[in-house]
Amino acid sequence: MIAKCRYLLKAAVLVVSTAAVLFMAGCGKPPEIETPASGRGGYSVVDATKTRLDFEHKPQRIVSLGLSADEVLLDMVEPDRIAALTYLADDAGISPAADKAVRVKGRVQSGSLESVLAQKPDLVLVPNWTDLNFVELLRGAGVNVYVYKTPTTVKEIKQTICELSNVVDERVAGGKIVAGMEKELAFVRARVGNIAPEEHISVMALSYMGPFGAKGTTFADICNYAEVKNVVAEYDLPPNAAFSEETLIRLNPDLLVIPSWKYDNEQDPSKMREEILQNRAYQSVNAVKNKRVVQLRDTYLYSTTHYIVYAIRDLAEAAYPEKFN
Repeated sequence: MIAKCRYLLKAAVLVVSTAAVLFMAGCGKPPEIETPASGRGGYSVVDATKTRLDFEHKPQRIVSLGLSADEVLLDMVEPDRIAALTYLADDAGISPAADKAVRVKGRVQSGSLESVLAQKPDLVLVPNWTDLNFVELLRGAGVNVYVYKTPTTVKEIKQTICELSNVVDERVAGGKIVAGMEKELAFVRARVGNIAPEEHISVMALSYMGPFGAKGTTFADICNYAEVKNVVAEYDLPPNAAFSEETLIRLNPDLLVIPSWKYDNEQDPSKMREEILQNRAYQSVNAVKNKRVVQLRDTYLYSTTHYIVYAIRDLAEAAYPEKFN
């Protein structure tokens, strides 16, 4: 009898703890989720274009037109509820969910009305950078289209995950995803959160076009969580600023982050590292002197979903390896 009581008590504590985590994760029912005006049950949502969508039940043929929606859906709903993903979902160089994407057969191309309609969707998820004329074409064809704002910061990513969980009626799953993010962020914070600002490693991230990570960008927020000094944001360089040898020498980062994704046949990330290390003009740069030119996983670094927390961990570990031993 005593053992049974202890078991029930543990079970109750587990249920309460799980509920508390999900509540704190913020994926509860928001004010804009309500019963449709028809009174037939179900729920309604309002998207970034202030358009209201009514659902009588959970959508069963969801089409994604954005890589961010691909990544969230694959961890939020059963694969048989996803009718199609974007083609980028299969690219393991940029999609952190490529291994999961194989469970979904359909693929669509943004801008192709025929490819979307062929999937007979009951919901299409569209990032807000999509041409709104295309959105109107889909709506004109009688398709439920939900436009979501593409997040930039970690905070916004959490909000978007909860938002999409409301749209597909999977708030518990959304809460678990956000709780997983919080756990990973806490892991990083426990290791680098007490580093004094004056001891922060200075970092510069390079794309094939030049430095990136200006103020207000996703990489700038990654740097904040990783407790490093983002020199591009510090010196307020514009997005995709023209890159010159003088810029790198002047900013003198302790750590250089270079691409890992080979998105075409012209760029070679491995050669880029050697070219930087062997460039005579860069030999005074701290990152070059100490051979701290690293490739982080672009699948995480360019993600605007929950996978961003692994980019934060990758960057923090590259900057402070001794903290992760």
